[in-house]
Amino acid sequence: MFYKIDKYIVKAFVPSFIICMFAICGIYIAVDMIQKIDDFIEMGAKAFTMATHYYGLMVPVFVSQLFPAITLISVSLVLVRFVKNNEILAMQVAGINLYRIMLPIFVVSVFLSLLAVVNQELIIPKFAEELEKVEQTTFEEKEKSDILVEDEENRMLFRVWLLNVSEESLKSIYVIGKHENGRKKFTISAEKGTWTDGNRWLLLNVVKHNYDESGNWIAPTLKMDNYSLETTLSPAQMSKADINPALKSFKELRRLREKEPENPRFSVMFHTRVAYPLTNFILLFLGIPAVVGFERVSKNIFLRVGISVLICCAFFVLSYICVNLGNMGILQPVLAAWLPVVIFGCLGLILFDGMRI
Repeated sequence: MFYKIDKYIVKAFVPSFIICMFAICGIYIAVDMIQKIDDFIEMGAKAFTMATHYYGLMVPVFVSQLFPAITLISVSLVLVRFVKNNEILAMQVAGINLYRIMLPIFVVSVFLSLLAVVNQELIIPKFAEELEKVEQTTFEEKEKSDILVEDEENRMLFRVWLLNVSEESLKSIYVIGKHENGRKKFTISAEKGTWTDGNRWLLLNVVKHNYDESGNWIAPTLKMDNYSLETTLSPAQMSKADINPALKSFKELRRLREKEPENPRFSVMFHTRVAYPLTNFILLFLGIPAVVGFERVSKNIFLRVGISVLICCAFFVLSYICVNLGNMGILQPVLAAWLPVVIFGCLGLILFDGMRI
């Protein structure tokens, strides 16, 4: 009997998940196409081929970003159908508690989460360079933000908040120079920068710290109105060298974090990637009780679905706020990534445990 019920629930959930995945990704693609409509019009006859190629590369990215939401929506749709047809009630009358009814959904979710991790760690990084190339050549933007690029010849690492390719200018620059032994040689913080002839950036409002070969700071701190920094990295090379860190694998993120420990963004992204697989289950713990476990709160099933969606939106809002605070250095990277998971994870477990079984 249990096997038949499990099989029935899985057969209801998997098609719902697939339909939701195609529907949500389709909406996402449609919205993105509207935003890029001017670029597609300029392509003329090549628009369809280019759009097919570009969005074919983007589908794994969309699925990765939307996977928790797809899972929650598909589970909610299945449970709404079960509740409306009194199937949940029938199973409970047969002596099966609500936790046991939900078990096959969680088992399938574990399998889907493993596929999501494989997608994020193997598939997306494999096509990241090609995707970045298509975006740069087809949807080239005037400005690029949050760039990390290395000048290997001069042993320097650049972190640039904003690059204007057409004006050949930078904003909010942080440079780390290294000794031959790999230790820090100097750091430069500058408000603005302009590309000049002779492979140089003219940096404005500069603060420079020097370090000896052991990595110890050499006083004093140097403050300069302008500073000429020689490098092989032109604006064009900077714009082509950057690949969105979100497209990189866990191993590559760890390497980025070790390469630039002063930049909190990569530490935040690293810990967020570690916490990512749990997001799917947190949303299920938050959403399922509202749909099927609290009939005493409201008899309106759609109102309960709406409440579950609002709770989950609150989770993503808190995650967004924490990540931004972490990127600015206000929150520790570990806290920025794990605080929403801990808070809403505990709330989800309390709600799940309090369901009327």
